[in-house]
Amino acid sequence: MKNFQEIIDALEADLKIIDATILEFAKGKSPLIQEISKHLISSGGKRVRPILLILSARICGDKTGHDLAAAVELIHSATLLHDDVVDVSEIRRGKKTANALWDNKVSILVGDYLFSIAFQLMVRGKNLRVLDLLAKASSIMADGEVMQLQNSNDVALSQEKYFEIIFGKTAVLFSAACESGALINERPELEAEMLCDFGKNLGIIFQIIDDILDYSSQTEILGKEIGGDFFEGKVTLPIILLYAKADETEQKLIAELFAKNFSSGEKNQNDFAIILALLKKHDALGIAKDMALLHHKLAQENLKTFPDSSSKQGLLTVLDHSLLRIS
Repeated sequence: MKNFQEIIDALEADLKIIDATILEFAKGKSPLIQEISKHLISSGGKRVRPILLILSARICGDKTGHDLAAAVELIHSATLLHDDVVDVSEIRRGKKTANALWDNKVSILVGDYLFSIAFQLMVRGKNLRVLDLLAKASSIMADGEVMQLQNSNDVALSQEKYFEIIFGKTAVLFSAACESGALINERPELEAEMLCDFGKNLGIIFQIIDDILDYSSQTEILGKEIGGDFFEGKVTLPIILLYAKADETEQKLIAELFAKNFSSGEKNQNDFAIILALLKKHDALGIAKDMALLHHKLAQENLKTFPDSSSKQGLLTVLDHSLLRIS
């Protein structure tokens, strides 16, 4: 499996089982729940997290964990519904978000419902360690989102705090998905730890690249409006690196532009263009990419514990895809 599409093709039968499981459990008494669930499944998501769980399970043993993979995707989908409300997003993956098609109240309530059925699927696996792992991951994710909200518009945010936030909001679910593959197959602690760390490093890469693309991609490629982080006051790694390299005058300007757009909500494209020019001047995006490369090397080291196999190669392909993706 040399590219991500080949992984999707190879796991087509597994992914169909996962999608069917999600739709089976996401019925509810309200037709709207099933309608939104179908909207999420058909919206073009790559199923990265369930794919990681399946591949991790297969390098560890015979148990694949379809129910857990569905649970992980449901947790992710629930957070997307809530995130789009918080961020007032109208487009994701090139399509209208649920809150744009329906409304915020529906999105929040259906997100809550998806969380609840994710836990039903987790309990069905009857593995207390996995249940504990994914339950903790869910609480850490919520904590990460709150931390990000609390630190909105803080252009002097430290790298340490940034990595704490992105571990919570993104990397922890990648990590838990990978570690679950070892736990359901009752593998030694070392293997569980290596998969946990692999997922963490991959998740960090995924978020760093996300943050870079928000300042370097195009709306039609990214599937959502670029500059969203700037207009929403989210201080991500490119801005942290820029602020550290900028002189005093530039630092003042960066702070003023973030404060202005965060408070007004006007999405001033001229202000965004100034930020883009400063990012280019100080090569902040290039430095951020170098930091993602460091985590790429760490993730490769994490997998050296495992013998070569098609599943291990699949994990390495997902790793490369996360670093090189354009959307």
